[in-house]
Amino acid sequence: PSPLGMSRKHFSVGRTACLCSHRVRSCAVERTRNGFGHTHDTRAAEHATEVQDATSRQHAGSSQRTSAEGQPAGGASSAEAERSNWTTPWFAADASLESKVPALLRAGRAEQARTLLLQRAQPDAPVTQFFLGVCVGQLEGEAEAVVYYERALDKLPELHAARNNLIRSYMARGQLERALHQARLARRLQPDSAEMSYQLGFVLMQLQQLAGAATAFEEALSLNQQHHGALVNGVHVLGQILEDHPGSRRRLDHLASLGVAAGIWQHSMQRPPHLLRGLRSMPWHAPAHFPLVALLEASASRIRTEFLQLQVSAAPFGRVGGRAVHDHTLVAAGEWREAPLFGNGRKHEAVCSQCPETTAIIERSDEALALAMAGGGETLFSVLKPGTHLRAHCGSTNARLTCHLGVLVPDGCFIRVGEETRQWEEGKCLVFDDSWEHEVWHRGCDDRVVLLINFWHPDIPRSQRKIEVDTSHGYQPV
Repeated sequence: PSPLGMSRKHFSVGRTACLCSHRVRSCAVERTRNGFGHTHDTRAAEHATEVQDATSRQHAGSSQRTSAEGQPAGGASSAEAERSNWTTPWFAADASLESKVPALLRAGRAEQARTLLLQRAQPDAPVTQFFLGVCVGQLEGEAEAVVYYERALDKLPELHAARNNLIRSYMARGQLERALHQARLARRLQPDSAEMSYQLGFVLMQLQQLAGAATAFEEALSLNQQHHGALVNGVHVLGQILEDHPGSRRRLDHLASLGVAAGIWQHSMQRPPHLLRGLRSMPWHAPAHFPLVALLEASASRIRTEFLQLQVSAAPFGRVGGRAVHDHTLVAAGEWREAPLFGNGRKHEAVCSQCPETTAIIERSDEALALAMAGGGETLFSVLKPGTHLRAHCGSTNARLTCHLGVLVPDGCFIRVGEETRQWEEGKCLVFDDSWEHEVWHRGCDDRVVLLINFWHPDIPRSQRKIEVDTSHGYQPV
């Protein structure tokens, strides 16, 4: 699906909240409300106030404008037409539109706003076209709003809110190269804006131009060292190019230190996009402290038998990344497969029906089952082929912990969480907080298999565990 049309899950604990994706093993993208939030930028009126004076001055000194791309916008006749557009305000004789239209759009009443615009505003004014684009985006989808933003920018290239939304609409259409062109132009027009560098980095990331995206995020941070999205996405993309770009580790560590200084993170090696404060925080947890571990280890032999039977059946073992495309970016080398039992809000009957004892254990664990059925975690058999390396990465939240039961563990398999590296043992559990940086190597000769279970962090009371759909921010997995 498009990176600009998906909702996230909102982990809520009292008055403190943490946003997560369905698949929270990897770091993720955060978009700001400035053009990349789930609601269009509706700030045309304030932009128009700024640019109308500049446009008037420009008209006074020249009969011909130059477009943002550096080409003449048209001959004398087009210049005269544009002057005419700005002689009368976009709202024509009804000044109340300046406040009414943005208020209606913020309230989600786009049809009423569109009616007002069509009946009372100057139809060809760039701000009118901009607001019509916002209306169409809310009513018909972002991809349908392109023509309105293009019209607005053709008349007034300085209408930055229109360009930001045009980039979003191009991305909704899958026209990433056009989005990239506009993002570069936006940064050139607003070189002192951290948001424009951040926006460029976001588009480059969608194009998998990760080195360029990292540079753009760093440029945003040179303008605003506390820019949350640039910090989160900067460490994410730098983590993906660590092995190919010398110096990336140093750059990542620098961004991590900025995040700690900004109060986004508490430790440079624990970098989830959304950190829930007040929870005990450590890379590794003692397995004996969790009742689920005792259930799993007591049934380890039966779980192993069920997996072996599942392995020879027709049950699918899909590549990681097939259900959540961003997970494939974690595989630096080799092959990672999975067979899910619970996750994404549902029970996977094809696997659960063949693993009755494993299924029963999870269904007895409210911490694991509730999280999986709410879409905030999962339970699955995780299979690593020999030679696999999962790059260093951080999960999306510290609101949950992860348990691995060793099912088949050959020699040569290692997992690092924080600064400590451990090995799995068959029939034994490891419990860790995957919001800390972690990395996996399989240097053995046979498949490594663990039963992976996500469950709520025990410091979060049951009465405060809640997951809601939240569309007020731009968080999105890659």
